[in-house]
Amino acid sequence: MHSKEGKKTTGGEAGPVRVAFTERHGMAKELAEFPPSDVSYSFLSPLPRKNLLVRSGIKGYLGHYESAEHDLIEAILSPIITRNRWIYSIANFQEATTFNLLGCPLPRSARVAYLRYLMSKKNFKKLIFWSKSGRETLHSYGGVGEGVMQEKVAVVYPAIREVPNELIRFGSRQVNLLFSGDFFRKGGANVVDAFEKAQQIYPGIRLRLCCDEQDFCTMNEALRQEYLDKVRSNGAITCGRVPREKLIGEILPETDIYLLPTYTEAFGFAILEAMAYGIPVISTNYFAIPEMVSHGATGLLVDTRGFDCDKLFRGYLVNDIPDEFNRHVTENLFTYICQLIESPELRNEFGREAMAVARSKFSFATRNRAMQQIYREALG
Repeated sequence: MHSKEGKKTTGGEAGPVRVAFTERHGMAKELAEFPPSDVSYSFLSPLPRKNLLVRSGIKGYLGHYESAEHDLIEAILSPIITRNRWIYSIANFQEATTFNLLGCPLPRSARVAYLRYLMSKKNFKKLIFWSKSGRETLHSYGGVGEGVMQEKVAVVYPAIREVPNELIRFGSRQVNLLFSGDFFRKGGANVVDAFEKAQQIYPGIRLRLCCDEQDFCTMNEALRQEYLDKVRSNGAITCGRVPREKLIGEILPETDIYLLPTYTEAFGFAILEAMAYGIPVISTNYFAIPEMVSHGATGLLVDTRGFDCDKLFRGYLVNDIPDEFNRHVTENLFTYICQLIESPELRNEFGREAMAVARSKFSFATRNRAMQQIYREALG
């Protein structure tokens, strides 16, 4: 079997199609454990050489990859330089164009033009977005119209493993709430404020923040200290990072409501993890989140469409939370938290439907069927 463009490579009698991932982040590791039946996944490291001109905040951006041991390279998050056949999997088109030249900003048109050049090459086979919202950024951000590269573009939702039934609980009396991730960008300040307000009515509730002080990312030291003090002084709030094994084996099975009122989000894989455990989710209707959470069916979504979150929180950094936006998110979050606390039946209903969606729309069986077709097309 050969991996260079122009040499015919197939699975079948010769063995499974050998696909290399370029990133070892959580989602890729999850996918690697559940490959399609005729596919083998492994991870590939970049070559030592570096592009000294192009710089990016994304680790390994435009890394060089070559392999005679793989039939196809699946680049994740960052585009790559390679002579192998390759496909590219991203949340939105902004990620693909996050680079500069020797530290100097480049016009968006120049960055988009370079990406289109890479993707017009014969060895580039498919651009895969993780959501329909992500695909729309090809036009809204990249200015690439319908019909251009159309045969090279697809939407394939990420997959989440099915959780054993014994780790799932519905409608318990003791209500535990969970938040995880970048504290300010994902709405942790609103979570703490809404929790403290709900705590006055329901003193038995508990909140776990799966983050630590490093996740309180902001250049506003007063804002950071304000919320660190709130968290430290509340005995019902537990804060700190935990190993993934503890998260999926202990914390998620004991969680009744997952909170992620995020301000900006490329996809939101943590939401899928909660849904897989039959946990109702309270989030915002930003970007691709409504493609996962159906308001009033699998969870509740705070409507932030009246605010330009991309403008308010540029660069994924929160240095200030405007008062009107802050009140809007906190008040709606508080209302939804109370609604779910007061009704174990509603938590049960939402949780079961969320689990069903995770096991169907975001199952490995669904994803693998789509990826098998993409791999077959890529290999000709």
